[in-house]
Amino acid sequence: MDTAFVTGLGAVISGLLIFIGSAFLLLSLVLGGRLAYFVVASITLCFLLVMGVVWSINKLGPVGQLAKWDAIAAAPDPSQIDKFDPAAEYPEGSWRVADAENAEELTERSELESEATKYLESVAGTDKVEGLPQNYEAAVIVEDSSRLLDQNGELYGATTVEISAQAEKSEFVFVAKFDPGNPLGKARKIAAGIFVLLVLHLFGLSRAERKARQEVQPA
Repeated sequence: MDTAFVTGLGAVISGLLIFIGSAFLLLSLVLGGRLAYFVVASITLCFLLVMGVVWSINKLGPVGQLAKWDAIAAAPDPSQIDKFDPAAEYPEGSWRVADAENAEELTERSELESEATKYLESVAGTDKVEGLPQNYEAAVIVEDSSRLLDQNGELYGATTVEISAQAEKSEFVFVAKFDPGNPLGKARKIAAGIFVLLVLHLFGLSRAERKARQEVQPA
């Protein structure tokens, strides 16, 4: 088992026992175990709900599915890519260069180029890309070859990769579709779950407090 995971798990359990456990122990001496539990649990869940809301609007906590490029095809000539018709127009037509002042588009372009080299490496030696050498020496993105395309609310990308094998060089066009993913989805599910638990505990706190008052009132 991963040592870092065991160490982190031990730190979390120790923190819960020391901070939350000590508060529960002190309150239970005054309020009783049942009421002390609902008080401590409600306060803890309120804190977690605040954190969950923060995580739901910023990528600071648990991250869900990240954005990625899904490969469509690659070929020596863009006209050979029949899985996506606009590929034949690359790099002209509706294809555009990423906006140099848009940090998000620059990141998408960089990830597209990285995915292109990874894809060609993964399919080397197969029949998925015609003419791709099985054992090539290097794969380099051709400068200023990356393009983006907006179509029907979807984002597509294309770039040219230069393959070097046995002193010979050849170029392949890689086309992919952008999947924005859902990086905040996990945090929002966590926040929703904590909210439900908090409501249930507040209801339990109300009942426990009412019962405690009845017990201390003289008959």
